[in-house]
Amino acid sequence: MSSQIIRALYNRNYRIFFAGQGLSIIGTWMQNIALSWLIYCLTDSAFMLGLVAFIGQIPNFVLAPFAGVWIDRLGKRGVLIGTQAFSLLQASLLTWLTLTNRIEIDHILALSLLLGCINAVDVPARNAISVEMMDNQEERQNAIALNSVTYNLARLVGPAMGGILIPLVGEGYCFLLNAASYFVSIISLVALRLKANTAMQQHNNMLLQFKEGYAYTFKQLPLRNILLLLGIISVTAMPYTVLLPVFVTQNLGGNAGTLGFLLAVAGCGSFLAALFIASRSEFQGLEKLLVVAAVIIGISLISFILPGNLWLSAILMFLLGIGFLIQVVGSNTLLQCMVDDSMRGRVMSFYTMIVMGVGPIGSLLAGSLASQIGVVYTLVLGGVCSLAGAWYFARHLSVFRIQACPIYVQSGSLASREECRF
Repeated sequence: MSSQIIRALYNRNYRIFFAGQGLSIIGTWMQNIALSWLIYCLTDSAFMLGLVAFIGQIPNFVLAPFAGVWIDRLGKRGVLIGTQAFSLLQASLLTWLTLTNRIEIDHILALSLLLGCINAVDVPARNAISVEMMDNQEERQNAIALNSVTYNLARLVGPAMGGILIPLVGEGYCFLLNAASYFVSIISLVALRLKANTAMQQHNNMLLQFKEGYAYTFKQLPLRNILLLLGIISVTAMPYTVLLPVFVTQNLGGNAGTLGFLLAVAGCGSFLAALFIASRSEFQGLEKLLVVAAVIIGISLISFILPGNLWLSAILMFLLGIGFLIQVVGSNTLLQCMVDDSMRGRVMSFYTMIVMGVGPIGSLLAGSLASQIGVVYTLVLGGVCSLAGAWYFARHLSVFRIQACPIYVQSGSLASREECRF
């Protein structure tokens, strides 16, 4: 079982990539929690938390679909080295402004916008390159899951470190450690031994290539429905993280350590769910798990209406960690098993747009709504929408499986239609 879970790590390139990206993502999560706490200390505003999240993620909605074209044209490693270098610059500026006590909310908004533009290119490139390192379909599926293990282990360690360091040394040193982590990430990318660049030929203009990617992604029901369910959850449920500092202070009477603890608990749930998916040898059947995950998310968010205490909140955060991980990684796995290599960058850019690009709209709405009806009822509404999305996706499962079969065969994930399980 253990060898099944880590089989992608037998690949030298992936081991190096896994280690470098893991350290970088730990730094990112440390920065995220420190930044959320800093924003709330500066403004004492739930709306401002939502606004910063909106500013930081909306570039994914605008830029990510076009970023996929650039990634397919230019090659993935060069793009990633560039994005990591710009992320280093952003973290360094944030560190300097904070440590010199010059930081203001306008600075945070501008630097969040810059990082959002960087991530619009970085995330789809990272998803695509990790899969293309692999030699066969089982390794590819495992690599997708291990990417999530990396992310969620970082989600466990990063907030915990942030919760410890913020009261001890302040937010600025959390930003400094994140800046240092980008050096390691860049070195790991340079150390990769990759095949010659297989970027697509540039005989078409970028607009035509974008249209080809859009048609390929959204005119096929299985791909479209995966992204639709993911979009509903991204808009209505995922903004719970933006509201968490308010919930912690108003409903639990907690502090930065409490926030770090709850995020770490969610990271534990996600980490265990990622190990479960990594242990799977088959991708067929994940579509059922997407429905289960959406139901878990919906019920957990609705349960925040119960009288609040730390341990109940921790249980709900644990379940949310499981649900969101299965939803995001299951969708990623199914999409990557369907997509042709020549379209991978573009399809993953639409996936990034859904996961990280439409979320800001939800964050802004959630921040505004929480100011009017309260954090708890905003979370409940997100849970109801998640359940509605699960119901819609479940209604089309039989059609999904029938239409997904030839797509799996065409992409090479299955050898023939006889291997399809309806």
